[in-house]
Amino acid sequence: MVINNNGEKIIVLAEKEDGKTAYFTYELLRAGKELADKMGTKLCIVVAGNNVGTISNEMAYFSAEVYMLDHPLLENFQADIYANAMVQCFKSMNPDTIILGHTLDNIDLASKVACRIGAQVLTDITHLDRGTDNNELLCEKPIYGDKAIATFTMGRSPRMVTLRPKIMAALEKGSGKGTIIPFPLALDRSMAKTEFVESIPGESVSLDKADAIVAGGRGIKEVEGIKYLKDLAQTLKRFYGAVELGASRPLVDNGFFPPSRQIGLTGEKVAPELYFAIAISGASQHLSGITGSKKIVAINKDEQASIFESADYGVVGDYEKVIPALARKLKELP
Repeated sequence: MVINNNGEKIIVLAEKEDGKTAYFTYELLRAGKELADKMGTKLCIVVAGNNVGTISNEMAYFSAEVYMLDHPLLENFQADIYANAMVQCFKSMNPDTIILGHTLDNIDLASKVACRIGAQVLTDITHLDRGTDNNELLCEKPIYGDKAIATFTMGRSPRMVTLRPKIMAALEKGSGKGTIIPFPLALDRSMAKTEFVESIPGESVSLDKADAIVAGGRGIKEVEGIKYLKDLAQTLKRFYGAVELGASRPLVDNGFFPPSRQIGLTGEKVAPELYFAIAISGASQHLSGITGSKKIVAINKDEQASIFESADYGVVGDYEKVIPALARKLKELP
């Protein structure tokens, strides 16, 4: 299939979750739309999967063109098959910049695709901007465990970037509807170097959608201490629609929480309205995961703990005494 290209395009790869458009997609679309406007070019969306007509129709209200890659072999993510599909599509689209979400799957996918289409690639980007002319792309990226921000300049196109979640507001739906373009694919199972066997369901965790999070850290030495976190989380449900429990890495390593609840550099990035940091020291690895939080409340018995430097409110004391007192006061509120 040969696509009529009127200038290079900004392309966003839509994210899916349980057969629906993942919320993260709308953050990617805002980044893509702002970049396309600055560069005076067109925003396009690629939707890949099996039976993705509904998602493609929804995405048409956010961009000029939606390229629908619909194929049975794209039902479940397999890096090699997805990479073949993306290469076939991107080679026909004349892309300037391709924006993907910074997920484990896309880190694998981006490297494979970039190599085969001759693209530059940068991962875990937090801000995109045009350079002194449209031939340059400026990419801000946290370095040294999020202790500093570096700006990288990408010259020639095509360029690929993975964008960190929870760093942009969602793009609102437009009034007009773009064109949906079904893209024919030549795929077969022999392209896959791995085999998808089955998806094992685990605990349902939605840290990225939480309005409030109660997280514990290294200072919780015994599993019995988790009860205090649960009690506070239950109390907060009076005031917030979605409340989740989280943890820094030490609690996950100790087996107190599953990896799906880990927050930080090697865990989830979150941006709730309210974040409780209970017995968390405030190491940079953890702070990198909570920078988007609107309000941070820290409870720690060490008054020198670095978490207090990042917190909006801090309480110096033993969490086993502070949390019950706080919960009682919250329950007294009308």
